[in-house]
Amino acid sequence: MTSFSFLIIAGLIASAGSAAAQADSFPVVQSETAFLDACEHEWVKREPNAAPWARAECQVKWRWAAAAGPMADTILAMSRADGDAVNPQAPRAISGAAMPAGVAMSLDAAGIRFDWQEPGSEGRYNVTGALRSRGVDLQSLGCPQYPGASMGREKVMLALAPGRQPFVVTVYSRAAPTSFEPGVYEVDADFSGNVPDQQALQAGRYPDGGGRAFAVGPNAWVADCPDPE
Repeated sequence: MTSFSFLIIAGLIASAGSAAAQADSFPVVQSETAFLDACEHEWVKREPNAAPWARAECQVKWRWAAAAGPMADTILAMSRADGDAVNPQAPRAISGAAMPAGVAMSLDAAGIRFDWQEPGSEGRYNVTGALRSRGVDLQSLGCPQYPGASMGREKVMLALAPGRQPFVVTVYSRAAPTSFEPGVYEVDADFSGNVPDQQALQAGRYPDGGGRAFAVGPNAWVADCPDPE
């Protein structure tokens, strides 16, 4: 990275941090009951034998979505409004409260990234749920399939938010295989307007593509999959 590029990114991060406490959060437009109903329906549709326990698991996802609210607010604040022709590399206002404990935020010219790790954890955040509860339609672009469950799950999505230009979100989640290894949760949002097609996805040209699962590449792709959280 050149010193000039470093200064640009550092300036973006400083701008983001100073604006974070000044803007309002985006309203949650989906009730808890509606969230649970949708989550349970989708889960049982995919796994009919999950009917006895799906709603209890969805309640966990609701709590994780609430915890991920500041990340969802930040993503939406950084997305471009309809008709906005501002250079995507220019600093944008960021809304929402400070990031939850343990969540690291970083910016680049295309968008924003969140990283979280905790030894022995299965997870704690649900950005897809937080975005949906704010009225965002997430359409699957594809899901890389890794050789083993311990390598985590990943999903690339096109985000359609009311009044905002479409953007691409990638979520990667890995539950800790043991109490000594870290659970990992990573979110990347790209506001450049570049939507990867199937060829680009398989070549790793999507937000943070190729950097997941400890540098082990996927052995297949599917068009849709459950959310990684």
